Amino acid sequence: MNQNTPNLLAAGQPRYLVLAQALIEDIQSGRYPLESLLPTEHELCQQFNVSRHTVREAIRRLSELGFISRQPGVGTRVKANQIASRYVQASEGISDLFQYVRDVRLEIRGSEDLIADESHADLLECRVGQAWLHVKGARFIPNERRPLSVTDVYIARPYRGVIEELDNPTLPIYALIEQKYGVMVVEVRQEISAVLIDGEAAVTLGSEPGSPGLLVVRKYFASNDELFEVAVSLHPGDRFSYSTTQRLQRWGGTEAR
Repeated sequence: MNQNTPNLLAAGQPRYLVLAQALIEDIQSGRYPLESLLPTEHELCQQFNVSRHTVREAIRRLSELGFISRQPGVGTRVKANQIASRYVQASEGISDLFQYVRDVRLEIRGSEDLIADESHADLLECRVGQAWLHVKGARFIPNERRPLSVTDVYIARPYRGVIEELDNPTLPIYALIEQKYGVMVVEVRQEISAVLIDGEAAVTLGSEPGSPGLLVVRKYFASNDELFEVAVSLHPGDRFSYSTTQRLQRWGGTEAR
């Protein structure tokens, strides 16, 4: 058995885990090669003498581990023979939010001067005609070849000179702006929405067209509510998740337990 693969078998384990483990071993042995289709639910029920519910739970587990992808009307396709890398961002506050952009490497793939039109005005919270620098890139987890996200960063015109620092950035862009211009981030607003990945983004991310993704929009504000950077990142749903912890503070400043 591959040493990087968790053994799902143990005394008293549910039958779906036993089935999932058997399918993992079949995938890693080459019985089901990459890009091949697994047997149908009905066929697996017959082969392993289990219920349809057991089969569905086993398939769900393999999907969570990144071994397979399910395509309506096509079937269940083998996508990996080892556990897929997955970035989980946990957040309890603004420092944890910044940790994400420190954890991953941003590869710059192009830039252009942009004059905001109506389609940009809402995103950038600006008037039509305002100038921005648009930086295109992709983010990578260390030692991973597939991008974790495709990212568009919009930088307000007064800070356009930061482009000189972006050849091989070792700091997040907001930190480079702080360093170069003496501004300081005082607030970050973040929105996360579910989307479908299509077109060029699907090709870049190595995702199936129409597969689920997470769109993360972060807006960085300096003092006086100045919005100086907007970062828009599109993540494959099977390679990124976001968790948050909020602690309730009682009146008087004590923490609720």
